Amino acid sequence: MDLGIFPIALMLLALVIPIVYCIKWKKTNLRKVVLIFIICIFIVILYPSTIYLGNIIEPTLGYFLGKLILFTLLPFVTILYLERWKIKTTLIELGVKKEKLMMSILLGFGALLITVVIALLIYRWGQAEPPSAYWNTIMFFDAFNEEFLFRGVLLLYLWEITDLKIAYVTSVLAFILAHPQDFTSLYLISTAAQGILLGIVTYKTKNLIGPWISHGLNRVIPQIISALL
Repeated sequence: MDLGIFPIALMLLALVIPIVYCIKWKKTNLRKVVLIFIICIFIVILYPSTIYLGNIIEPTLGYFLGKLILFTLLPFVTILYLERWKIKTTLIELGVKKEKLMMSILLGFGALLITVVIALLIYRWGQAEPPSAYWNTIMFFDAFNEEFLFRGVLLLYLWEITDLKIAYVTSVLAFILAHPQDFTSLYLISTAAQGILLGIVTYKTKNLIGPWISHGLNRVIPQIISALL
């Protein structure tokens, strides 16, 4: 599906869910949810900057830096403003912490095993060259940006100010809708599975490290395996 210069715009549809919930059940937190929605609008509008930065720096690095600003720094600063938490407290509340680290990593690898199998069943084996070590490294770290937004902000933070079920559905749906390129192919299965499973890992541990590692490795392992076999 081609959404022109706003390829992740459909994710905004998911943000309607917590707004409606707060209007009906938690009006005291409506301002916070609306501000998160506004920040996501800015993310959508400014998303083309990832391509612009790629043109002036280097495509892969520019893409990473653009998403670092939009997916990580912008919502982080917004939540700092909303809650008046300290930086360390904000990171902990958004899942960047040591608590339940090992459990998070182990569950993340369990999710990785499932998503890699699904991906390998979808990929055309041996039809592509293995990505470079440079690309693999950047894409691994870029996975943190997506985990911070979709699992840290849209799951953990929305859970804090709305309801677990509302936050989980919003997180999973927003993640799927942010990948419209998968809508017309079997890749949608892999994307949906990843959103569902990493949401569960985050719910169980409130830690983003496992989901980040799982997401990052899921980007590179299937491509390397399918290219080499």
